[in-house]
Amino acid sequence: MDGVHDLGGMHGFGPVVLPGGEAVFHEPWEARVFALHVLAGIEGLGARPGGRATRELMDPARYLAASYYERWLWSVEQLLLRKGTIAPGEVEGMMERLAGGQPPPRRRDPGQAARALDRLREVDPLRPATQARFEVGARVRVRRMHPPGHTRCPRYARGAAGVVEHLRGADELPDVAAYRKGAPVEPVYTVAFRSEELWGAGEEPAWTVRLDLWESYLEEAS
Repeated sequence: MDGVHDLGGMHGFGPVVLPGGEAVFHEPWEARVFALHVLAGIEGLGARPGGRATRELMDPARYLAASYYERWLWSVEQLLLRKGTIAPGEVEGMMERLAGGQPPPRRRDPGQAARALDRLREVDPLRPATQARFEVGARVRVRRMHPPGHTRCPRYARGAAGVVEHLRGADELPDVAAYRKGAPVEPVYTVAFRSEELWGAGEEPAWTVRLDLWESYLEEAS
């Protein structure tokens, strides 16, 4: 989705790399939010669209003001509400009770924990790509597209030309899979772009950006 939810390559939002940015979590609650998202997916507790597609529905001003895992917390609440796993006002009610001194509820479910660990250990490779349109070495261009919903095609790459380096396999098109089952399966390519092609010349030396892109995002480069 175009908007503040796709900040890659945009100016004016501060440095990309910040001190401590390599840490996965900075507060204990962030790990709990991550676990909630994982369990909601594994146990089927939430409803489509998925987490990223739901976060793209967040109010832009609120999205920019929120931290990374605050956005995740908002989206997992929406997934649970959409499925009916929690009721409207249930989260706010619990917040009031906790603020009033009620101890946090605890629940131990070894079976659920075992299912989650088993699922996380599973390997889910891409499918073989039997009918690929582009060969390794082909010059391709990212289509100029403005999808109304979720997409994995970065806005900063649209219109840019690059070279196919690898055919990774085939996978469901995320633009459709985020919303329903039975999404079309397409070849996925690793495409290499020169930095000047994406952002123009800069003071630092040029470098290469590699993106994994679904076939329908690409067209032949003239």
